[in-house]
Amino acid sequence: MDDLTLLRRLRDDVAEPDAARLAPAYRKLETAMRAAEKTSASRAPRRRHPVRWAAVGLTAAAAVAAAVVVGGVLAPPHPQSASAAAIVLRQAAAEAITYSDPEAGPGQYLKFHTRSDWASYQGTSDQTVTRLPSNIQNVDVYIPSDPSAEWALYRDWEHGQTGDGAFVAETIHAPEGRFYGSPWASQDLNAIPIGSGAETLAYFDAQYQGGSASRDEDDFVRITDLLRTYPVPAPVRARLFEALALIPGTTSTDGVANLDGRVGVAIGRDEPQRSGERQEIIIDPGTGQVIGERRFFPAGAVAAGEEQTVLTAMSVTVVDTAPPATTPARDENG
Repeated sequence: MDDLTLLRRLRDDVAEPDAARLAPAYRKLETAMRAAEKTSASRAPRRRHPVRWAAVGLTAAAAVAAAVVVGGVLAPPHPQSASAAAIVLRQAAAEAITYSDPEAGPGQYLKFHTRSDWASYQGTSDQTVTRLPSNIQNVDVYIPSDPSAEWALYRDWEHGQTGDGAFVAETIHAPEGRFYGSPWASQDLNAIPIGSGAETLAYFDAQYQGGSASRDEDDFVRITDLLRTYPVPAPVRARLFEALALIPGTTSTDGVANLDGRVGVAIGRDEPQRSGERQEIIIDPGTGQVIGERRFFPAGAVAAGEEQTVLTAMSVTVVDTAPPATTPARDENG
């Protein structure tokens, strides 16, 4: 029986453990993770398997898109306690350290594939809003073994572009992944401290400049934005998981599938000022992989007024070539 099953069987009137009561267990896990890290560094790497990720984000061209309900949601967004989320994240952190991520050799690329299901909305002169047919978006980022070299970005909409544009597919090349004038990754991975989860969280917290509904929301979004848009190496990924566990309001929902049907645990946070909207990453706690993302919008939060959920799926593989460019790189305004 796993820890989450045990937690669900606790009596409702049992008080949720606070940070002080959880601290000894965290310290034991921290010690075990460091030992696992040293052991994995000294032994031959495991047979590599494709790593599955998730990323959500509307491009400038698809800014009018919103989520649609798609197959694969095995659990509604009714999260469990913060202590359950902490257990899942600590477990995922420990597994991530021992997992062998795909690595691109000289002349090769990491192909970071994102598949998302979006819907567009169209307004009419009588101020009514209708939802257009579902439209799958594919985004492939080709990251060279030398990150200072030229990257490639391929994207398409399988049924044409959502929004007011007309193109169906394009490929952009840019040094260091600056397809739109700024780095593709939202953070400099080399600058993130990974001595402990608390140290990692402090790094992100120091970036707060207002603008979010709360400081905790800002920390959560900065960390999950990185996890869902870039193949973060295992040592950094482990500390990001630990940092998420320390953010107040972070909870978990198990039995959630990504867009491709792979099931994991959704880690999210309910922001009181967001009126029921919830953003989650889906992880496999047994491997420490990020396998998807889910966003939930309550009725009335989107244009057509109905309750909606969006899912994505992502994978990382090693390839020998990248597609040729068809479109010049742009500035930060797209």
